[in-house]
Amino acid sequence: MTEHWKGKKILILGIGSYPKGSGISATLFAARSGADVLATDLRCDADLKRGIAQFKKFKNVRFRLGKHHLEDIRWADIIIRNPRVRPTSREMVFASRLGKRIESDISIFLKRCPCSVVGITGTRGKSTSSTLVAAMLKASKRRTWLGGNIRVSPLTFMSRVKKTDVVVLELSSWQLEVTGSSGISPHVACITNFMRDHLNSYEGMDDYGEAKAQIFRHQGPEDILVLNMDDVFCRSKLRVAPGQMLFFARRRSKGVDAWIGRDALWMKEEKRIISLIPLRSVKVFGEHNLLNMLAAALTARAAGATLAGIKKALREFKGIQDREEIVAVKKGITFINDTTATTPDGTIAAVHAFAPRFQTLRFIVGGADKGLDFTQLAAELAKFNVDIAVLPGSAGAKFMRALDQKNIPYTATKGLREAFRYLMLQATRGDVVILSPGCASFGAFQNEFDRGEQFRCLVRGIDVKRRE
Repeated sequence: MTEHWKGKKILILGIGSYPKGSGISATLFAARSGADVLATDLRCDADLKRGIAQFKKFKNVRFRLGKHHLEDIRWADIIIRNPRVRPTSREMVFASRLGKRIESDISIFLKRCPCSVVGITGTRGKSTSSTLVAAMLKASKRRTWLGGNIRVSPLTFMSRVKKTDVVVLELSSWQLEVTGSSGISPHVACITNFMRDHLNSYEGMDDYGEAKAQIFRHQGPEDILVLNMDDVFCRSKLRVAPGQMLFFARRRSKGVDAWIGRDALWMKEEKRIISLIPLRSVKVFGEHNLLNMLAAALTARAAGATLAGIKKALREFKGIQDREEIVAVKKGITFINDTTATTPDGTIAAVHAFAPRFQTLRFIVGGADKGLDFTQLAAELAKFNVDIAVLPGSAGAKFMRALDQKNIPYTATKGLREAFRYLMLQATRGDVVILSPGCASFGAFQNEFDRGEQFRCLVRGIDVKRRE
């Protein structure tokens, strides 16, 4: 699988800090192939250096930290770019001008994967849906691999994948950019929804949407696409998707294959109407998670899951870490880590999921700006009894203006610790304290998962090193 790279000059553009992430895994893959490897990153911090320590045994791998150099672009035969290295960066513009071959860990994997691949994208819900699809296939006795945007590159398990296996990949818009330019789409694809996000990285919603659409652009007539019928973007793809289509929605209507009923989740299969799970048995919060379950059920079924496996996974599913995760209940106060709500829509979902269950919603919000608008989020918060602590960051002023317009009281804080302590002083039995920032984490934290871990430590009473 890797012989044709022997002796090639491979540039890894963006190493990253995740031990099993895109950059580290691509570096390892290229090193083992016998290529001449140069891996570079704009950062040079301790976390990055710990990640690259494992490469000391490879004599064919070099590292350049703190800067990307254009001469490295000219040197390379193949460039493997990290998803966070944008196509508009000077390095990628230069690479395009020189006609360099551009790959990613995902495109490399898809070109070599011997088995069926399921790809799932969407602004919200893709991690939850991907995890559920994998669980449904495993419960159906299918050997299943889960990777992609969940911090596990599929290159970490590529050598062990067999023809009879199924691979489930969570795919971000950034990851789909390179698969699209490579002309690859997965056999079974799902788009959970399409909302405003990453407008600091894209020219607008059309540009962002086209990146998402690469998940099906290169499918064939025998491939399958699962779409959200309630979503305007998804409905707009009815006439341009080349494969077969399945639809899920909040309510049953013509053409809908799975929906939320009065007391259960339902799925249609030819002339059969199948009850998937009673609503009283669902262990996660919010209508958005019911839609994630429907998306997963249709996608898993298309990938070969049994009905028994689908139902078993739905009954057992309790959510995933960092997504509306119940960290603890102390003195009648519930603490929830929703750090991956990095958009206003994500926080709106949390508002509606928890408002019916708690007397006061005490939110920690704010962070880095992604070019998004907070007006609708403020309008939703104004409908309920809320207490808001705002984190510092480039989105702070914009967030507070939106709160001011709706006369929502808030407290600006110097960091996560101060925000947490402020809300703890106000909280009483029956309240919920929620980290659901509606913003990115850049600057104050390594990433959103580090932000979530620091919140968990505060809840558990463990003091953490201050980064703010």
